[in-house]
Amino acid sequence: MQNSPTVALMSVACDVSNSADVNGATARSDVAGGSLIEYQITMLARAGIKRFLIEVENIDGALIALADRCRSKGHIVDFVRNGADIQRYLDANDRIWVQSGQLYIQLSLIETLLKATENFVATVDGRDENAGFERIDLNTRWAGVSIVGTETIALLKDLPEDWSIISSLLRQSVLAKIPFRPLPQQHVVNGTLTVLTGAVDFSDLNLKILQQRVASQPGFVEARVFGPIFTRVVPVIWHSSTAVTATNFASIVAGLGAVALGLGGFPTLACIFAFAAIAGNSMRLAVSGEGQGGEDIRPLSAVTWTLVILAMFGSAYSDVIYNNAGLFAAFAVASLAFLSQRTMMPAWAKQLLHSPAALAIIVTIGTAVVGFTLALQCLMVLQLGILLIATVRGEADDKKAKQA
Repeated sequence: MQNSPTVALMSVACDVSNSADVNGATARSDVAGGSLIEYQITMLARAGIKRFLIEVENIDGALIALADRCRSKGHIVDFVRNGADIQRYLDANDRIWVQSGQLYIQLSLIETLLKATENFVATVDGRDENAGFERIDLNTRWAGVSIVGTETIALLKDLPEDWSIISSLLRQSVLAKIPFRPLPQQHVVNGTLTVLTGAVDFSDLNLKILQQRVASQPGFVEARVFGPIFTRVVPVIWHSSTAVTATNFASIVAGLGAVALGLGGFPTLACIFAFAAIAGNSMRLAVSGEGQGGEDIRPLSAVTWTLVILAMFGSAYSDVIYNNAGLFAAFAVASLAFLSQRTMMPAWAKQLLHSPAALAIIVTIGTAVVGFTLALQCLMVLQLGILLIATVRGEADDKKAKQA
């Protein structure tokens, strides 16, 4: 059984607008707030690719800056001009993921293709809807993705520097009779696999990416309330590096404010700032795409949640008069929130228990009406009740399924 690919060969997408060129290509800045190739690298890295070889003609400041941004995220990025350059970065048993420069491919499809145990050339058929894909023969077009071995790369050792590496590699792969892997047309129809050929394609892709990011956030408030707002606001943020930076730290600033207000004895204001921190973190996730593809919680999110929890305990401590009921309730709420994230439950239960924003709203309103400690106790009972009902219903459904 062959090992999974850990090296990707890519190219900077050809310019399809009037943006600044980079040696006949461009490091575009209109895909989710970054260049297309940066987005491609991010998706491939999430799927397990470790090293990225980028085909270029010349290296200038824009490409160096692109590589530096990628390397700052832990990606290994190198530039190549010909087949001999590629071989310097490969081991004998490497398998290489080859991707067209103007291709968008959804993470789920990348993960599926990377599981292939044999090398292949992915294809689509020759119908008119697939005209954007590179033609192989009359009835077949390249789907923009291949997996090849080092023996195929070796066939490019004498390739002139002014020839396209990826197009030449496709021809060599066909001549070497690497098997075709036809992909269902549904991938093209639903946008899982798309060749970006114009400004409209990029605009549609940005909207698709944003909708996916919003939909992936758990909870009713995050999806139904924040979602429509983010769909309008995030594209504006993507166009400003200053706004992106501000979004990265807005949740932390709000979280620090919540902690200070909680310890200062202002629980209602602390709840409002905690809600702002949660909303800010949700917006940052929509802007950055962090947390997609099963990623573990990242440092900025961890800091935000830590501050929110500290604010809750700080408010509970300040609200203590004759006993420690508030601190116990704070511990119980935090524990139940953690437990609910690790428990299988129906969608209706997730709408609340997986929505930190909804929990924050409940506590804020409760604090303003009956006080912070009692509000936490009510929330604790609500969480526990939903968990118990979801568990009982789940066991009943399992029992019915086994009987059937």
